[in-house]
Amino acid sequence: MQNLMEISFDYYKVFYEVARSHSITLAASHLCLTQPTVTKYIQNLEAALGCQLFVRSQKGVSMTEEGQRLFRQISHPCQQMGQAQEIIREYTTNQNGKITISATELTMRYFLLPFLERFQHRFPNVRLQIHAHSFPAMMASLNDETADFALSITPLESFSDFEITSVSDFQDILIAGSRYSYLEDKLLSMEDILSFPIISMEHGTASRRFWDSLFEEHGFELSPNIELNSNDLIAPATVHNLGIGLVPYKFARHYLINYGIIQLKTDFFVPKRQICLIRNPLHPQNTPAKILIDMLKGSDTDPLFSYSTDSGISF
Repeated sequence: MQNLMEISFDYYKVFYEVARSHSITLAASHLCLTQPTVTKYIQNLEAALGCQLFVRSQKGVSMTEEGQRLFRQISHPCQQMGQAQEIIREYTTNQNGKITISATELTMRYFLLPFLERFQHRFPNVRLQIHAHSFPAMMASLNDETADFALSITPLESFSDFEITSVSDFQDILIAGSRYSYLEDKLLSMEDILSFPIISMEHGTASRRFWDSLFEEHGFELSPNIELNSNDLIAPATVHNLGIGLVPYKFARHYLINYGIIQLKTDFFVPKRQICLIRNPLHPQNTPAKILIDMLKGSDTDPLFSYSTDSGISF
């Protein structure tokens, strides 16, 4: 007979439930398994122990003498394990507390909110406090531990004391209004782009650092005609033909579909940028915060955030 400790606890759990309910059908329902799966578990356990545990009849199942002896041995451990699982499940489900998040406008609107919807459904008693912070304020909130974690976009300034994890990516594009429709099928160089008025984020923002660095790598200096403090404003400005907008695709999608603005083609490569989760490793976190962070770290495979360069762009 195989050593009882070498047999998976799942087999004993299935045996216990069948013995307790005197029915494979009821046991399968209680365990959320199929009847063939429960039958297979019992057959495997009988083979491992070298004895028959149940006698089957039209009325259900009843234990053999060996089955009764096994039931007496495992009843108490199975009951304790069930009680422990229920306690943990109740604690996790009804967890109270608060999670404080520092996030940029892009990460909040186009990344964080769908996860918060799922999280709140699972943890309705957890309070969420979300701050739309500038980068310096975000850094301060992590340093003084008033935020459990932060979400920002690359390029990042120095975060040598913090844990940084890339959780998703996004694409920046160049857009223009109806006045520039003749550019739609042209392949534009940086020199071409700079011959038009430029609309971008203001100096000091991550988006502006990204575009400044990209142009500098090709030997050009970016000097926008219009600087804004929100990505939300760039696409509307291009609708009114104020210039060529440099903007994350997610902020332009609605205007590309509904307002007739165009996405420009370039002969230079615009790399994707990263959405990063930033955490102070010295800051202790409660269970819900850890679960939310794990949810966010798994976002790279979520189809909700996929990006396509086809004419029917979607995300």
